[in-house]
Amino acid sequence: MKLRSFQMRILLWTWGLLLMAMAVVFFYSTSIVGDELVTEAEIRTRHQIDAIEWLIQDHSLFESEQDFAEWLDALAFKLNSRITYIINGKVVADSEVPFAELGSMDDHSHRPEVMAALKDGWGVNVRHSDTLDKDMLYVARKFPGVPAVNAGILRMAVPFSHVSARLDLLRTNLIWLFLGTLAVAVLLSAIMSHNMGRDIRAFSELARSIGEGDYSKRLRVLPGGEFKPLAQSVNAMAQSIERNIELIQDQKGQLQAVFGGMREGVLTLDAHGRIESFNAALDEMFNLPSSTVGRSPIEVIRRFEIQDLVDQVIADPEAGARSIQIDIMDTRAIEVTAERFLDQNGVRKVILVFYDITEMKRSEEGLKDFVANASHQLRTPLTSIKGYTETLLDMPPDDPEAAHKFLETVLKNADHMDKVISSMLALAKSEQAGKRIKLAPLSGREHLSRAIDDLAVWAGERGITFRTRTPEDEMMVMGETDGLLHVFHNLLNNAVKYSPEGGKITVSAEDDGESIVFCVEDQGPGISREHSTKVFERFYRVDENTIDGSGSAGLGLAICRRIVKNLGGDIWHDGYGEDVRGARFCFRLNKPGETAL
Repeated sequence: MKLRSFQMRILLWTWGLLLMAMAVVFFYSTSIVGDELVTEAEIRTRHQIDAIEWLIQDHSLFESEQDFAEWLDALAFKLNSRITYIINGKVVADSEVPFAELGSMDDHSHRPEVMAALKDGWGVNVRHSDTLDKDMLYVARKFPGVPAVNAGILRMAVPFSHVSARLDLLRTNLIWLFLGTLAVAVLLSAIMSHNMGRDIRAFSELARSIGEGDYSKRLRVLPGGEFKPLAQSVNAMAQSIERNIELIQDQKGQLQAVFGGMREGVLTLDAHGRIESFNAALDEMFNLPSSTVGRSPIEVIRRFEIQDLVDQVIADPEAGARSIQIDIMDTRAIEVTAERFLDQNGVRKVILVFYDITEMKRSEEGLKDFVANASHQLRTPLTSIKGYTETLLDMPPDDPEAAHKFLETVLKNADHMDKVISSMLALAKSEQAGKRIKLAPLSGREHLSRAIDDLAVWAGERGITFRTRTPEDEMMVMGETDGLLHVFHNLLNNAVKYSPEGGKITVSAEDDGESIVFCVEDQGPGISREHSTKVFERFYRVDENTIDGSGSAGLGLAICRRIVKNLGGDIWHDGYGEDVRGARFCFRLNKPGETAL
């Protein structure tokens, strides 16, 4: 088997990855087991030290340190361990050293386990013992002392050889296990690789058969080193099929160009005006029956205008595209365009495209209404300004007071025109900003207080007081500072303007769990139910022929509605107020983290 073949490379990569995986498992498992063995020995030694301490404290009084050392030697012999007692670095008892030779032992105050025990109460260290000439596990504990024996460090040493022996046994077993696993994996991978190469060669022959015209067979793509003959077989198959699908591509291209991704309704007709196909958008417009194909347009759409359009296009082969506009039952306006095209056989057919122009029509009507309302709003004050100005020029009054009143009237109407234009600009700006506005958490309490403070002076001049009923928290809402302040200012401004002298305005807020509802209620004349929803329309006024002293343009509530919509909320007129007849306007804004209602 060649080293460059795909089959051989797969084998080598598989064996290499397997060896790496086994090596990682080997070192990881031995490391984990080694740590667990050390931990187990440490815990067992700690328990033994606890038992030794209890025995020392429970023992009758020792006569001297030598008596204590001899008792400790006997206990260590029973436990088959080395026990040492250290006071201020000096060894006063060691089960492996006679009492007479203890004075010659080194100072133990700098041993790691002794230093740790003095600091934390316990100390552990693994190192080679020069005295015993082997690796030992040292565990030390701070001991309070007993009569005849001062406080010191009680240390126990356990041979580390049994831990190493168990770890060596584990490593040996893992090595044999890994060698056996590797041998089996090598054998299995070699067998699988051989079978894979055989299957790929067989499937290459199948691909060649399909390329020659036998379409009853299928090709499955499998990995292997024989990709070159497989690619040649697929190329031969593609070359053979290419000649058979050229005609299909022409028809498919036409349908994809017209039907793919269109929101407009599309209807194709044969040379006799019978329906061949339609898209989902057309079905949504007219709710077509399942038996639409093969019938005439008037049978399924039931609009004679469309049938007449089709008949005219079919009857006049030289005619270009023709269009008509119709209204359908759900108040939508549709523009239908008919165009002829040639299919792959040169037969003339007809395609109808249905454009939904409802929004365009509504925009046109809205623009007409807007221009008419704006003209009406500006014509009345302009006429007044012109009349009073002509009077002042042609017949100036002798009385300065009368002339002053004339000028006041001119100024009032000019202010009204200025407010109309400013409001129109504000409304246009809010409508443009709606799609790109970025909402952020805001304090409803802070913005409401700012608006009340701004209007407090004007309200005080008229003897009007504000009463608030709000929750104690900050009433956080999702909004935008300028927009939220504009809404509060407009609603409070209307409430002050229409409230009687010495009246009271109630401002309330309520948390419904998902949003905050703000309400402004006055004691003015109120708004009848017939005007309750219309007051939010542009230029709408309860008395459309009146220009009030403040120069109202009739756009304030329309701007408020647009701003609140931009902020993801709702605004409405909530009937009459408490106690007396009055107006009550409310709007709702979402709390941070809540979805739009």
